[in-house]
Amino acid sequence: LDTVVINAKKPTIERKVDRLVFNIENSIIASGGDAMEVLQKTPGVRVNNDQINLIGKSNLRVLINDRLSPLSGNDLTAYLRSLNADDISKIEVITNPPAKYDAEGNSGLINIVLKNVKRDYFGGTIRSTIRQATYPSTFNGGGITFQKNKWSVFTSLNSGIGSVEVQETDNIFYPIQTWGTDSRIRYFTKFISGRAGVDYDFTKNTSIGIQYIGVTRRPDVKEKTLTDIFNSMGSLDSLLITEAASDRKAFFHSVNGHFKTALDTLGKSISIDVDYFVYDNSLERQNTTSAFLANTTLIDNSTRIFRNTSDQDIETFTTGIDIEWPITMVDIELGGKLSFIKNNSYVEAFNFMDNVFVIDTDQSNKFKYQENTQAVYASASKSIKKWDFKLGVRMEFTQTEGNSITLDQVNKNVYNKLFPTVYITFNPNDNHTLSLNYGKRINRPSYSSLNPFRWYANPYAYSEGNPFLQPSFIDNFEISHTHKNNLNTSVYLSITENGSDQISLLDSNTNIQATVRKNFLNEYTAGISQSYTFSPLSWLESYIQYDAGYLKIKSDIPNTIDEQDGFSFYTAIDNTFYFNSKKTFSGAANFWYTSPSVSGIDKVTENYAFDIGLKSSLLNKTLQINLVYTDIFRTNQYTIKSKINGLRQEFRNYYDSRRFRIYMAYKFGNKNLKNKRKQFSNEDERRRTD
Repeated sequence: LDTVVINAKKPTIERKVDRLVFNIENSIIASGGDAMEVLQKTPGVRVNNDQINLIGKSNLRVLINDRLSPLSGNDLTAYLRSLNADDISKIEVITNPPAKYDAEGNSGLINIVLKNVKRDYFGGTIRSTIRQATYPSTFNGGGITFQKNKWSVFTSLNSGIGSVEVQETDNIFYPIQTWGTDSRIRYFTKFISGRAGVDYDFTKNTSIGIQYIGVTRRPDVKEKTLTDIFNSMGSLDSLLITEAASDRKAFFHSVNGHFKTALDTLGKSISIDVDYFVYDNSLERQNTTSAFLANTTLIDNSTRIFRNTSDQDIETFTTGIDIEWPITMVDIELGGKLSFIKNNSYVEAFNFMDNVFVIDTDQSNKFKYQENTQAVYASASKSIKKWDFKLGVRMEFTQTEGNSITLDQVNKNVYNKLFPTVYITFNPNDNHTLSLNYGKRINRPSYSSLNPFRWYANPYAYSEGNPFLQPSFIDNFEISHTHKNNLNTSVYLSITENGSDQISLLDSNTNIQATVRKNFLNEYTAGISQSYTFSPLSWLESYIQYDAGYLKIKSDIPNTIDEQDGFSFYTAIDNTFYFNSKKTFSGAANFWYTSPSVSGIDKVTENYAFDIGLKSSLLNKTLQINLVYTDIFRTNQYTIKSKINGLRQEFRNYYDSRRFRIYMAYKFGNKNLKNKRKQFSNEDERRRTD
């Protein structure tokens, strides 16, 4: 018989029963880019100022090989830029996470599935980035992977140093005065992060491993704020000048141990994860505020010097078990999780009096917080001809205790909740896939927002946490359609009950601006989003997406608006131009736009940006050089408007988004790669440190 060769190619977009899968192995996107560039062209994902969100959601959580990443913010961005797109198999977009995952958060998940090395592999990457905004920044790093026989070893090290300048302009309209504040805030970046791990295969079905991730950071801050105080006639009455500096040290250590065994060839398996995490964040901030007359004459005895110190220690222990048990009728997943959290915060306030700092006991506090959660889940999936079904339920038992020792205030909370999930997918033919899903979620307050301590920016403005904050609950509904594995359409509805948010309360008698956190919002969000990739010319590839949404909120706080609603629109188009037939030299021109919208009790004005870039892959694609210029016209800035206590407020922010970036990476080693997965158990607890 003659040899028969069958060639198969995965579709670019697949609609699974509980997620959308973006296969990039055979895509042009995988040529010479990094993970951030891939995410920018992933359906339903929005990347703006290095911030990653799912359309219609915020505070996205990222998984690497089904394992939740402990990194966030700049650390996460640096890590994703270190991942070469050639090493990524697929991106899984999970807008409504199934019962297997923690019910915490309404942000959805992105799972970046990497290719893993075959046997007898050695290789790595060296990379460097230079970024110029108002100030320069540099980021450097590298990683090495080794596999021999039953052992796999990997390690990476990254570092960064630099800063960005944020401009914040606030206007508060009191009955007889207007306060206009102009702040220049310089946020410094200085970090070292490392990752190392070892996996050992006892047999072809059983493996065990350990992984360590550590980050040390010095995110210092320098601020200078000018506050102009105008009288009712619009004339300058007086002004305040505040200069502040924050010295911050933060680090965390995370250790994960994992075990997985396959019990047979039919898919039965057991995996166990044990995680230990410690986080320390110490901060010292000093601000000096002086008052001046309109002619800039210093007002006698008006200078106030104030110092805050804060130390936060978080320790978590988490363990989880996951069981996959397919039987004749259905595929069953079972599992459970235990987490134990301790959070101690110690804050002191000092006033400068008689040339020495004197502690202010009324503004100092020691806060202890404990949270224990026990969770179990079960799900079952079944395929019947053209239909796929998956039903799941997660039960979480949570006990919390917040103890404000200085205030002699203890708040305990116990709640048990069920979180069901439902997924139905219909595949009438190869060109169409229709999916319906529902899930219930919970948003727990972050540790810092539970601390009742007051943090003063100046004598007239402070923020404080609320130990009585309660979790909010969200119901998510979504209907999705995929046409020819490319055009993706989603219609969604989200209902949030007892939502909490930050709110600035104004006192027209004292001119005090108090930023507090309260449970006061009920939100209703509905919308439609679409994404599509097309190539109108052989040398041009374009990706377009949009989201049209409607938001309605109801507030329970009497001194805010009772309810508010509004429409919003977001669209983005990314264009890649190829300058040679091998597509190793290309350019990019990208544009996005966000319309005026409603956010809680605030209204937000429009903003948009235009970006360009060049990318070259050299030396048989082992050397990559990227040049990127973002927000060329400095248009990525917006104004937030609200009305509280009958007083109008406006906040205008610009986050130094006009940046020029040079990225270089050199890759060495062989390229024999395959897929492999593992999972962490405690990211839900770690991400709440932010």
